[in-house]
Amino acid sequence: MSKEELRKRIERDPQLKKDFDFLIAKTGLTPEQLLAGLRLDCNLMKADRQTLLRNENREMWPISQDTLRRNIKNICRTARQIERTNETEFSPDLINFGFNVIKLPEILRSYAREVERKVNIRAPYWERKKSRIPIMVALTRQHSLYERIRSSTGGYHQVRLWRLVNAAREIEGLPKMEQRAFTIWLNKFEKRRKETQSNCLP
Repeated sequence: MSKEELRKRIERDPQLKKDFDFLIAKTGLTPEQLLAGLRLDCNLMKADRQTLLRNENREMWPISQDTLRRNIKNICRTARQIERTNETEFSPDLINFGFNVIKLPEILRSYAREVERKVNIRAPYWERKKSRIPIMVALTRQHSLYERIRSSTGGYHQVRLWRLVNAAREIEGLPKMEQRAFTIWLNKFEKRRKETQSNCLP
């Protein structure tokens, strides 16, 4: 649906239509390819390594791994303290609880073991996923619309591309980018491309 909306938005605006037709003629991309690229890559600015790591980490660990491991230790510590308390005259009267408080330490330990089991399952998976993110970022940049335009024309045609990207961002419900911010990002994009290229040279 948003691709059709973007198409109509471009058709209605003479300047956007001119920009769109210019890039089609310059790059050899089909209209469908350019529309799809604008939609998919209009928020590529947020596809840097740090942002992806932060977002993925937040999704994988709604409670941080360090906090969970601290909680496990604290629960086990609490279980030991309850056991010690139960050995004294300060042990609560069992009748005031709906369960046997003598079993509470073991219930807490079981709870801690189950949390630890789940953390231990997820931790190696997260390490593998984290190690793949830089590769994913590099591949995303390499196959992005920006790189396709640069490689086919020798430049990014910043102003035209900025106007089209903002139209796509508007359709996708994203805030528009100032031209200066877009230029700064595109310069960083180009710098990273050159660094990657030089690192790959023998």
